[in-house]
Amino acid sequence: MSFKKNILMGMATGLVGMALLSGGTVAYFNDSEDTKNEIISGTLDLGVTNVSDGVLFEFKNKQPGDVFHYKFDLSNNGTLDIGKVTLISNHTVDGKKDFGSQIEVVSLKVNGEEKITSNKKVTLDDLKGVENAIVLLNNFPKESQNVEVFVEFKFIQTEQSQNDYQGNTMNLDWTFEAMQVMNEK
Repeated sequence: MSFKKNILMGMATGLVGMALLSGGTVAYFNDSEDTKNEIISGTLDLGVTNVSDGVLFEFKNKQPGDVFHYKFDLSNNGTLDIGKVTLISNHTVDGKKDFGSQIEVVSLKVNGEEKITSNKKVTLDDLKGVENAIVLLNNFPKESQNVEVFVEFKFIQTEQSQNDYQGNTMNLDWTFEAMQVMNEK
C-alpha cells in the first residue's frame, strides 16, 4: 500500500471513530419516583347479636306441648357485600333417645319473611345437616341495617308416652354461613 493510501485510511478511520464518539453521546434531563403500593382483600364478617360465649339461646325445663321462641339480629360487619346467608342445623342429644324428631320449628322469619311456616311440619331432624341448609338471605349489602331473625319451636305432644325424652339435653348447633357475591366476568 502506498503512503498516501495509508494516510487517507488513517484519516478515514479517525473520522469514523470521532463520528461514533460524538454521535453516541447524548445529554438530557431525567427524573424518577418510586412508589410503594398495596392490594388488600375485603372481608366477609357476618355478626349474630345476643351471643354469649357461643350460646345464642338456651331453653330449660321444656315439656311436650310447650312453645318457645327467640329473636336475634344478623349484621354485615365486613367490608364486602354478602351474596347469601344460609343456616346449617346440627344437633346431638345426651339422653336415652334423640328427640330431634320431637322439636318442631313452627316458624322461622327473616325480616318478617317466612322461611319455615307452620303449614308444613318441620322438625330439627328434618333440618339436620348441610344438605338441608336454609337460605336465610340473598344479597346482604355491607352498609345495610341489621336483619331480624325470629324462630319459634314447639315440643310436639303425642298421644303415646314420651317418657324416653325426660331429662334429655339437646345440643343444637346452628352455623350461619355467609358467602361472597360472585361477580360474573
